[in-house]
Amino acid sequence: MYKKLTLVLGCLLLLVVVNCSDENNLLPENNVTSGNEITDGSVTLRYGGGDLDKNLNFVNTKLSFVNLSEDAGELSNASAQASITYTPNLSGAIAATGSNWYNINNSETYYIPEGTTFTGGFNFNSAGKIIILGNLGGSNWINVPNNGRVEVGPTGKILSTANFHLNNGGLLYNYGVTNYTTNSVDGTIYNYSELAFKNAISLNSSSTVNNYCKMTFESQTNYLNAKLNNEGYLIFTKGFHINSSGNLNLIPGSYTEVTGGTVSMDGKISNSGSGYARMDFSNASLGYLNATPAVTGPVDLNFTNTNYTIFQGTNNTKITSQVTLNGNTYIAASGCVPQKGVPPCSNSQLQFTLLANVTSPTVNSAILSATSVKMLNGLAYVSYHTNDNLYGSSPYGALRVFNVSDNANPSLISEAIFNKVEFNDVNVDNGILYAVGGDKNGARLVTAPLANGTFNTQDLTLFKDYKLPSSSGKGSIFYNNSLWAVTGATGGGYFKLNPASNYSVSEQVYSTGDRSKYVARNDAYQVFFAVEANGAFVRIANSDGSSPRTYSYSGLAQTVVDGKNTLVLDTEYAYIALSDKGVAKIKLSTGELVSHFVPRNYMVNSAKVFSQTGLTNGVAVNNCYLYLANGTDGVIVLNKSTFNVVGYYKLSASANFIHINNNVAFVGNGQNGLSIIKIN
Repeated sequence: MYKKLTLVLGCLLLLVVVNCSDENNLLPENNVTSGNEITDGSVTLRYGGGDLDKNLNFVNTKLSFVNLSEDAGELSNASAQASITYTPNLSGAIAATGSNWYNINNSETYYIPEGTTFTGGFNFNSAGKIIILGNLGGSNWINVPNNGRVEVGPTGKILSTANFHLNNGGLLYNYGVTNYTTNSVDGTIYNYSELAFKNAISLNSSSTVNNYCKMTFESQTNYLNAKLNNEGYLIFTKGFHINSSGNLNLIPGSYTEVTGGTVSMDGKISNSGSGYARMDFSNASLGYLNATPAVTGPVDLNFTNTNYTIFQGTNNTKITSQVTLNGNTYIAASGCVPQKGVPPCSNSQLQFTLLANVTSPTVNSAILSATSVKMLNGLAYVSYHTNDNLYGSSPYGALRVFNVSDNANPSLISEAIFNKVEFNDVNVDNGILYAVGGDKNGARLVTAPLANGTFNTQDLTLFKDYKLPSSSGKGSIFYNNSLWAVTGATGGGYFKLNPASNYSVSEQVYSTGDRSKYVARNDAYQVFFAVEANGAFVRIANSDGSSPRTYSYSGLAQTVVDGKNTLVLDTEYAYIALSDKGVAKIKLSTGELVSHFVPRNYMVNSAKVFSQTGLTNGVAVNNCYLYLANGTDGVIVLNKSTFNVVGYYKLSASANFIHINNNVAFVGNGQNGLSIIKIN
C-alpha cells in the first residue's frame, strides 16, 4: 500500500533579480487551482490525500539490529508490589443477609454473599471472622477486636456508609474495595487492592498499615503515629503529619504522591532497601520538619508547584546523602502502580521497526533528496534539495508535512514543490515555518505561517522569500524574536537576523562562510559549529545569544570538510557529527570534550566493524541512546552516557541524516527517499 506525500509548500522566488527587493511573494496575482492542488507556476502546493497517498510504502517490518553490547541489563526500580491470589474459606461459614444482627463467637465465620448488600450489624463477642464477598453497607458500628479478622474479597466492598473500625489487634485483609470512614486505626491493615480513608484519620501507635496496591488519604487531617509501609501506590490528597512515633516507610519501587495540603514531620520518611522509592509533591506545602534527618535512604523527592528550599543547600541535615531531589526516578508500572519517570536503557530490548519508505519528490525529472526533519506536536516537517552531482545547479526543492501522531500509521498531509529554490534545513517555531537554502542568485530564507500545523491551502502569497548573505543557507534557529542563520561560502557565516526588518542582518557572529556548518538550541543554550583548518570550532551561548563562549578542538580536525555536518542537543550536552572524525560530545556548561567516537576505528575481536570510508553525516539523541547516520554503515547506536557501541542496523540505501522524536525516527536516504522507523 502506498501513501504519497508530495506537499508543495510553494515555490519561493518569482523574481530572478533579487536586488530589487529583499522580500518576494511566491505567487502572482492569480492562483491556479485544480482539485487538491494550487500553483502559480513556480510553487505547487498539494494537500489532502489523492496522489500524496502514493508516496508512502507501508512495510511494518522489524529491522535486523546487530546488537554489539555486552550490557543487556535494565536499570530500573521495578515495583515490589505483592502478587496475591485470594480464595475465601467458607467451610462452616454462616451467611449474613438483610439487616440482621449477628453475634460472632470465638472461631466463628460469617460471610456476606456475593451480589448482596448487608445493612445489619455484627457484634464480636470474641475473636472471629467476617468474609465480605458482597457489600457491607448500613450505618452500624462494626468494631473488630483483638484477633478478630475481616477479609474483603475481590468482589467485596465496605461502603462509605458503614462505620467500620479496627481495634487494637484487629485485622483487615482487603482484596476488594474498602472505604474506611471512622477516625482511627488501632489494628493492622493489609491492603492488596483499593482502600480509601474518607475522613480525618489517625493511625494510632498500636496500628500497622501495609499498602501493597492503592491507598488514598482523602481528608485534610491525617496523623501517622505508627508505621505506614508503602509497597505500592500511596496518595495523600491534602497532606499529612508524621508524629515522632510515626514512620512512612517506602519500599523500593513504590510510588507515593502528595497532591495538595501541608506536610509536617516529627517522625521520618525512610527507605531501608537498596533500590529507590519515589515520592512526588504537587501543589503542596512543606510545614515544619522537626526530625533531623527527616528523609533517609534511597528516596527520590520530586516537586511541582511546591517550595522545597528546606531540602536544598549543601550539608543539608534534613535529608541523607542517598536522597535525591527531582531525579525523575523511573518506576515501572506494575498492577496498581502507575509508571513514572523515563524508562531505563535496556539494550537487550532495543528493536527497530521500519514503518514506511517514502519516495522523494520529483521536479522536472530530478529526484530530490531529503535534507532535514523537524518534529513538533505530532507533525514532521521535511526539507528537500537537488543533488548537484547528478543534476547540476538546478535549484529544485520541496517542503513536506507528515502526520506522525499515530506513529504506527504516518501520513503525508501536504507538500510544496519549488521550481526555483532548494532547501538544506527546516525549522518551525511560534506557528511559522523557516526553510533555508538557495537559488541561482544566492542563499534564501522562505517563511510560511502554519494553520493547525500545516500550510494555508488558499493563498500562496503567504510564502515569503528573503535574500540571505552568501550562496547557500545551511541551518537556522528561532528564539526571542530573532532568527539565527548559518550560510556558507564567501560572505557567509553565522548571523542574527531581525524579522521586523525583512530578516536583515542585525549582527554577524562568525564570518568564515566556507567553514560554517550548523546551529541548534535547547531551552538554555544555542550552539554554533564550524569546521576550521586546525580543528572544530564551537560557540556556546545562552539561548538568546548572550554570554557566548568559544572553543577550538584540534583533535577533531576533519579531513572531509565539505560533507554534511549537523549537531543535536539534550539538556546537558551537544553531540556533533564530524564526517570522517565521527561524533563528539561537548558539555554545554563548560565546553569540555567529554567523549569522541570514530566508527571506522571501532573493532570487535581485532576486526574493524564499520566501513573505512563511512562518514558520520547526522546525529540524533533520545533519553538513552545516540544515533549516527553513517552512510553505508546505516544507523549506528551508541549509549549516550558511555559512548559504548550498542549496535547498528542497515537500510536499503545510505543513511545521510537522522531525526528522532517520541520514538519515531526519520532517516534520510538521499534519492532513495526517507525511512520512517519506530524505536521499540
